[in-house]
Order: sequence, then structure tokens, then C-alpha cells
Amino acid sequence: MDVVVRRGCALVVSAVAAYASYRHQRDFALHGGADPMSAALWPLSVDGLLLLATVGLLKPSHRSSRRARYAVWSAFLLGIAVSLAANIAAAPSPAWKPIVVAGWPPIALLLSVELLSHRPDSEVADDRSHTDEAGVGGDRVPPGTDACADQGQDPLLLRAHQEDARHREKHQRPISAETLRKELRIGAARSRYLVALVRASSRDHSAKPHEQRDGGTADE
Repeated sequence: MDVVVRRGCALVVSAVAAYASYRHQRDFALHGGADPMSAALWPLSVDGLLLLATVGLLKPSHRSSRRARYAVWSAFLLGIAVSLAANIAAAPSPAWKPIVVAGWPPIALLLSVELLSHRPDSEVADDRSHTDEAGVGGDRVPPGTDACADQGQDPLLLRAHQEDARHREKHQRPISAETLRKELRIGAARSRYLVALVRASSRDHSAKPHEQRDGGTADE
């Protein structure tokens, strides 16, 4: 219920801020010489670009190239600069109070979008409770746990294997629990549990070829 209330409040704030920012930017475009239709659409191009860049910054960056991250940051900085300038320019006077009132909507819109994009605390608590029920402590794997068998039951484990493979290919070392926690946006205990399963599975796969070679030598 608490998550629903917070998301509802964030939606209300974002709607009010978006409306105020739209009105300010439309007036700015009209005073800048745009026709009524162009002035009505111009704010959507500014705030729309800004929101897309904000969502892009909140997503994990492991699949984004440096060029893509640079483009996202450029769009974000340019969007916030143009949005703030247009809103402040719509202030009725250059006094500090009208400037604060006119410049607040784009900032409130950005913050509300970021709050809506964040993972609820209840989901993190569910991850932690799931880990506690599994009886995991630290980085140890519970006795009798088969990492490959759990992969079909836990969808996060498959993603953990994929993240570990990408990290090994890029950095030549296994992924850490902290890095996995940031990439999957899960709790610390859950991340340690998944890392332990991934490493146990990797050890099992690396040990099988040696066992096969030893068995073949013994047979001969």
C-alpha cells in the first residue's frame, strides 16, 4: 500500500510539473515567433528529450557503449538547459520569486520521473527474505545446492550467469557481488547468493573435463 501511495503522489507531482512546464515553454515559443501549432508542440520536444535521457541514465550501463552514454548525457544536459531557460524566460519579471516559481516545474518533473523509475523497497525486501529462507550466509552455497538445477527455478540466476560471462569477457575476472547488485538492482544478500551459485557452477563445469580425462586414463 505504501508503494502505491508513493507512486500515486509521484504521478500527481509529475503531472502538475509537466503541465506548468508545458505552459511556460509554449508561451516562450509564442514570444519567440513560433506559430500556435509549433508553439504547442515545441515543449514536447524539449521535455520529451529530457525525460528520455533521464530514463536512459537510470538504466544499467553494461550494454551501452561509450558513444551511447555520451549521447545520453549530452541530451540530458542540453534538455535541462533549454527547459530551464525556457521556463525562467517565461517569468513575468526578473525578480527572484517569479524566477524560482517558473524554474521549479522542470526540476520537479525530473525528480518525480527518477522516483518513479527507482525499484520499490518492498521488492528489495522480498529478495532479502527469499535469501534468508534459502539459508544462505555470506558467499557460501548451501550444502546439496545444485546451481544448474536452480537455474530453471530462479530467473535471476540466468541473468547472473549472463552478467558474469560479460564481465569475464570484458575484465578477465568473475563478477563481484557488488557489481551484480548494481546491474540487477537487487539486495546485497541476494546478490551474494547469486554470485556464490554462479561461481559454484563455474567450478563444476571446469572440473568435469579433468574428471573425464582422469577417467579415460584409468580405463586405459
